[in-house]
Amino acid sequence: MNKFVLSVIGKDKPGILAKISTILFAHGCNIEDVSQTILQTEFASIFIVLNPEGHPLDTIGAALNEALGGMGLSAHLSPMTSAVAPVPAQSQPFVITTRGVDKPGTISAVTTAIASLACNVVNFRAIITQEDGVDEMIMIFEVDMPMGVDHRQLRQVMQQVCAGFGLDVSVQHREIFETIHRV
Repeated sequence: MNKFVLSVIGKDKPGILAKISTILFAHGCNIEDVSQTILQTEFASIFIVLNPEGHPLDTIGAALNEALGGMGLSAHLSPMTSAVAPVPAQSQPFVITTRGVDKPGTISAVTTAIASLACNVVNFRAIITQEDGVDEMIMIFEVDMPMGVDHRQLRQVMQQVCAGFGLDVSVQHREIFETIHRV
């Protein structure tokens, strides 16, 4: 399999994706999947890239880092090792949202509680806002909950953990969440 994972991080500015995609194209590569975000002032992305001609990763990486280094960015390439996607366990999609004063250890406690039920976090976003001079954190977790776990158990565990941090918490099936939040 001639695929690799590319991650790029650094200061955000216009033209980053254009530069990355142009260099990959020049090396005969095709972007198959990408997730990119801006966190405060920082650009962060991860790509799954098909390299059908088998160009050496060190050559592609050198070209990327040479072009991106002047923009304050760095690239890391790693070969993909699995040709076959793992068979996903039967699960249900849930959305967990929390809101409350930002405190050290909050993310650790909440993610540990999620993991204790063998739920897999497939998407996560944490945002700090200012309310009356106090940092408030809003967290949104999209999780896959195994079929053997009762949603009431997930809700109970989340309420217990979040109460210890003074967080409001909501646990909803993703379909319900999307219906309620549809614009």
